[in-house]
Amino acid sequence: MSDKNNFLENYINSKKQLMEYFKCDGDFFIKPLENLKWSIKNDGDFNFLMYWTEDLKRHSAVITKKNGNPMVYKVEEYTMVVAIDCIKTAFIFSNSNME
Repeated sequence: MSDKNNFLENYINSKKQLMEYFKCDGDFFIKPLENLKWSIKNDGDFNFLMYWTEDLKRHSAVITKKNGNPMVYKVEEYTMVVAIDCIKTAFIFSNSNME
């Protein structure tokens, strides 16, 4: 098997393990942002993810719902938030950085 095939197989297996860790389906892109500050804001029927980049620029995304519940998966020291930020993206943060 070529190195390229090994890389792809490793990626697929790693993503599968990550989805098993958070106990969710993985039909989205993954965007690890564990070093950034973040928060969740509820605005009536909508939940918003806010996170700040290193230059303190605030970004926001609409949290996706599944069966009427926000797709927020908290496990040990990490939280995965599935939100729409132009595309459906999973953001993974360290819980120690939640404001």
